[in-house]
Amino acid sequence: MLSTSRITVGYGHKVVLKDVSLDIKPGEFIGVVGPNASGKSTLLKTLARLLKPLCGVVYIDGRDMSRMTGQEVARRIGVVLTERIQPGLLSSFEIVAIGRYQYTDPFGRLTARDRVIIEDSLRATGALSLSDRRFSELSDGEKQRVMIARALAQEPSILILDEPTTHLDAKGRVEIMLLLRKLSRNKKIAIIASTHDVELAIRLCDKLIVCNEGIVKVYDVPEQLVEEGGVEELYGFNGELTFCKETLVAEPVVKDGGDFRVFVIAGGGSGLLVYRLLSRLGYFFVTGVLHKGDIDYTVARSVGARIIAEEPFREISEESFSEALRELQEANLLVYTSPPIGRLNQRNLELLSAGHALGLPIIYYARDNHIDIHLGENKIVHSISLLKDVLEEHRKKSLEKKGLSILKTE
Repeated sequence: MLSTSRITVGYGHKVVLKDVSLDIKPGEFIGVVGPNASGKSTLLKTLARLLKPLCGVVYIDGRDMSRMTGQEVARRIGVVLTERIQPGLLSSFEIVAIGRYQYTDPFGRLTARDRVIIEDSLRATGALSLSDRRFSELSDGEKQRVMIARALAQEPSILILDEPTTHLDAKGRVEIMLLLRKLSRNKKIAIIASTHDVELAIRLCDKLIVCNEGIVKVYDVPEQLVEEGGVEELYGFNGELTFCKETLVAEPVVKDGGDFRVFVIAGGGSGLLVYRLLSRLGYFFVTGVLHKGDIDYTVARSVGARIIAEEPFREISEESFSEALRELQEANLLVYTSPPIGRLNQRNLELLSAGHALGLPIIYYARDNHIDIHLGENKIVHSISLLKDVLEEHRKKSLEKKGLSILKTE
């Protein structure tokens, strides 16, 4: 459908990307990712014939695109750019109707078929109810749906979008990416979209085109980018974040504060929010005993926590328990996340009892609003926001005892 053979793209004599070879098939949803100024937009504009390649050829259905008329290209490629348009008083229907210009007569008159296609395009993007509304009055998300409908009205076999989620909120970004994925499948058109939402691109796209440092690399399986550590290599995170392969989420990395140590007894997913809160606040923490493969183990490892681990499907060994106990004795605070307890992790309750015996302040994080254990003078919290406040209170008291001070965390 759309292919290139070692094209070089850029502006004037400036080369942005070189040796780009692509082979894009019908029904594929392809994400184009890379840092700012890496050449994503330049590549897409070249594929859409808005720029000429400095070297090489772009083919559509085996034909050299440079030898095709503008009308022929417009009937095959629909384009949605990031630039905001100022259409005056035009309605959404009229905006989408512009997509039919290459099919209309010299006077731009719409036929009955044209109107059916316009309505179908609006319907396909969930924008039919916006037909009579002025485009200028729509929200950013609604405008983007109308612009995609305009491109669909061209009846293209290829749809190219330059950062279609740029001006949208989190919900809008997800909705547009899901819409593009649905359109590629239902209409069997190739959709190529650049985006900074790498996590969404990995989850939803069929392929990834990665632009970085003048080079393009194509991943036929997006998960390969994660497997090879490409996300961190691509964006760097200066040691502040790490990209978790298992959860496909960028996680803040624990910093060794040294002045306040937290021990977390977790497991079975009960510690996820606690780990992320602690790492974001800059707390050094140790957690265990966790079985390798547990989701808590995965996230704790991702954020760089100190983990006391046990092999999968084994009861907590004396060695692991003793290691956890030593770490517990060095802690200033114990957080118990109310994990599910069974035969394999039964000894974590012994750790909890050891915390009591050591006189450690204990925070019980119990989202299910009940906990079958004697609380004594310790605190139980049912929300992550309250947990943050209690953590900050304990840290402040601990540092005051040492004659230190702490700046309040915003």
